Parts: sequence; C-alpha cells; structure tokens
Amino acid sequence: MSAKSASISNKSSSSNPLSLEEVVKKAYQQHSTLREIDDLDVMETVILGALVASMPLSEVLKAWDIFRTQFVDWNEVRISSASEVAAVFPKAKDPLQLAMQLKDMLATIFERRHQLSLEFIRENSISETREFFKRSPALPDLAKQLVLAYIKNQQLIPLESWAQGGLVRAGLVASTHTSVQRQRQLHDQLGDLSVLHTVLALHEEARLHPDPAIEEAARRKAAKEKEAAQKAAEAAKEAARKTAALRRAAEKKEAAKIAAEKKAAEKIVAEKKAAEKKAAAKKVAAKKAAEKKAEAKKAAVKKAAAKKAAAKKAAVKKVAAKKAAAKKAAAKKAAEKKAAAKKSAAKKSGKKATKKTAKKSAAKKSGKKATKKTVKKSAAKKSGKKATKKTAKKSAAKKSGKKAAKKSAAKKSGRKATKKTAKKSVKKGTKKSAKKAKKRR
Repeated sequence: MSAKSASISNKSSSSNPLSLEEVVKKAYQQHSTLREIDDLDVMETVILGALVASMPLSEVLKAWDIFRTQFVDWNEVRISSASEVAAVFPKAKDPLQLAMQLKDMLATIFERRHQLSLEFIRENSISETREFFKRSPALPDLAKQLVLAYIKNQQLIPLESWAQGGLVRAGLVASTHTSVQRQRQLHDQLGDLSVLHTVLALHEEARLHPDPAIEEAARRKAAKEKEAAQKAAEAAKEAARKTAALRRAAEKKEAAKIAAEKKAAEKIVAEKKAAEKKAAAKKVAAKKAAEKKAEAKKAAVKKAAAKKAAAKKAAVKKVAAKKAAAKKAAAKKAAEKKAAAKKSAAKKSGKKATKKTAKKSAAKKSGKKATKKTVKKSAAKKSGKKATKKTAKKSAAKKSGKKAAKKSAAKKSGRKATKKTAKKSVKKGTKKSAKKAKKRR
C-alpha cells in the first residue's frame, strides 16, 4: 500500500470512526467463541496475553481451545518439547520463540514455587507484581500488562505499541496523546464491557489498520526473503545435483571396484580350484605310481622268493642226488669189493682144496707129515680167518671213509647254500635301506 492510499484510508476511517462498544460487538459477531473466555486465573491471563500479542484473534481462539482440550494442565505444557508447544500456534509471529518463552516462564514458576500457580499475585501490590515480572523470563509486554489490568484492576486498557498505531489510524485514539493517555481514555469508555474481550477486540481491530511504511518494509522484506529463498533453493538444487552426480560417480566407482574385486576373487577361486585339481591329479598319479611300485616290489620279492625257493629246492635235490649217487657208488664199490673178496676167498679155498688133496696123499704116505699138515692147516685156517677179518675191517674202514667224505661234501654244499642265502638277504636289505633313504629325501 502506498503512503498516498494509506492517507486516504486513514481519512475515511477517522471521518467515521467506530466506537469502542462497536469494535467489541464486531469481534463477538466474527468470533462466536470469544465470550467463552472468561473468569481466568492469573496463569491463564499471562498465557492469553502472550498469545494475543503474537497472532490474530482467530488463531488465539484456536490455540486456547487446544491448550484447554489436548493438554491435561499447564504442567504438561512445561514438560513438552518446544516444538510440540509451537505446533499449537503455527500462525504466530515466531512460534518457536513464543513456545520457549512460555516454557521458560512455567519452568521458573515451578522452580520457585514448586507448583504452577500465580495466584499469590492477587495478594501483591501493583509495584510488587511489576517487580516479580522484572525478575521473570522475558514475555510479550501485553502478558504482564493484562495481569495488571484484569487481575490487579489497574485503570488502563493494555495495548501493544504496534496496536496503538493501528487504533490511531482507525480513529479510535488520538495521535497527539501519549500511550498512557490513550490507554486511560479507552478504559474510561469501557462501561460494562469485559476488559479481556475489549483488549482482544482492540488488538484485532488494530491489525486491520497496519502502518503503510511498516507494510511496505514488510513487503520488501518478504520479497527479499522470497528472492533469497529462491536463490537458496536454486543453490540447494545445484548442490543436490552436484551431490547426486558425485554420489553416482562414487557409486559407479564403487560398483567397478566391487566388480573388480569379485573378478579377482573369482580368479583366485578358479586358480585355487585348478591348483587343487592339479594337486589331486598329482596325488592320484603318485598313489598309482606308488601302488605300481609296491606291486612291482611285491612281484620282485615274490619272484626272488620263488627263485630262492627253486634254488633251495634245486640245491636240496642236488644234494639228495649227490648223496644218492655217492650212496650208489659206495654200494657198487662195496659190492665190487665183496665180489672181489668172495672171488679171492674162492681162489684161496681152491688152493686149500688142492693142498688138502696133496696133503691127503702125503698123509697116506706119512702119518707124521699128516699130523704136521693138520697142525699147519689149523694154523693156515687161523691165519685165513685173520686175513678175512683184516679184509672186512679194511672194507668197513673204506665204507666209513666214504660216508665221512659224503657227509663232509654235504656239509660244504650246505654251507655254500647258506652263504649264498645270507649274501642275497644282505643285498636285499641294502637295496631296501637305499630305497627308503631316497624316499625320505
């Protein structure tokens, strides 16, 4: 609104101003629940004054209804968060600041009095009440002034400074008067009207007549704030775009990194599997080779054992054959010796028979010769027997010698076989120890 149009509006307003009663009546007509605000205690008066100073009457009535219905008492307001309290009056000039002011006031009263009551103020003087508010947390000035007017019956109608300017433009008060004069003038016009309802109605009327300069400043401020908000939004949008681009790049890089790590891991797994497969194949091959070697060794041992057994059997057979041959030779020799002895004996017996015949004929010739021959014959017989015994002894000696020779030969062949077996076992032991040493290496 320009200064020229504001001036015209002020002139039209002042040319036909409303009376105080008409202002209150208009408020009753526009806000039907206004009449319900009545018979307040001191605490309620303080909070209502703070609300009226900060927002339009319609918002005051809404907030008042929420406080009365959705909060058990003022202690619940005290323990609630500032944001929860601010949500009760979102259209206030600064909701969060007002919520913190109310909470600070409630907390201070609770700390000082151990209860949420200001009824002691009814017993205090006006100066004592003013001193109490000076020592209390900051509140809108109207909250304190309304207590003085409504509770302490101070002869003034309390008004915020901005509301006085609006009422001057509305023609309800004179611009030439001081603030106190205006408030006393309005109190003189009060009559039967309620102080509470009059204060609320006058502040609502003042909002309808804002200061053009303030309005222009507010408009410019709002425009600047809007422009700043747009720039901030664009900057935030650009920052978000850059952040999103950086995030996408980071995500892409991270995805590539993850893919590379996955590929590397898969490669490691594949290499590990291949190595395991190769090791398993090598192990199987080694096992097969070991089995084959063991089989070959077993076969060699079996073959060597068979060869040894065959050699042993052959040696035994050879020894047995040799013994049999020696025995046969000895038997043949004995038979030959016996035959020779028999032949020799037969020859001797023939000679003896010839001698006997000669002796018989000689005996016939001479008895003495016969006697001599008989003696000789007995002597010859004795000597023959001795010769036969000697021959038999010689034959037995020869036989025992042959047997001893055979036994000696058999012992020698047994010793040779034992030596051969011992040599073979030593060679085998040496080979086994050499193989074991190779395996350990």
